[in-house]
Amino acid sequence: MSRRATPYRLVPPVTPEADFQKQLNRMLTLEIAPPGKVSAEGVCWFSISQENYAGEVPGIRVGRGLVAGVFDVLVLHQGRAGWIELKTSHGTVSDPQRSMAAALLLSGCRIAVASEAEHVLAALDTWGIPRRKRVRVAA
Repeated sequence: MSRRATPYRLVPPVTPEADFQKQLNRMLTLEIAPPGKVSAEGVCWFSISQENYAGEVPGIRVGRGLVAGVFDVLVLHQGRAGWIELKTSHGTVSDPQRSMAAALLLSGCRIAVASEAEHVLAALDTWGIPRRKRVRVAA
């Protein structure tokens, strides 16, 4: 009795979050300014990395004020903060990130979750963040 081969299906590659963050770093540098620098329009942005948050001794990090769930990118403009959590297309928002989202919203911040460059640009535009509009994302 012969076995029939299972058909092979092509699946799009999943971009790891770190690669996505590098891509967005380049895009935000073009659109606003380099990370940590202030644009001519008064916008400053930077990324926050909490990789290996738990680490070997999690109490040390908590003692320094590091908490789980902090979003990946902070954009500042006219005294307002916009936080962006980056996710791959298969990523999900964790419980600590949900808690952080609630805290940020209650403190008057704006938040967005982005799995594509278009989502980041849409958040910036919705928030009224001045950008150079150099990046065109293909539809």
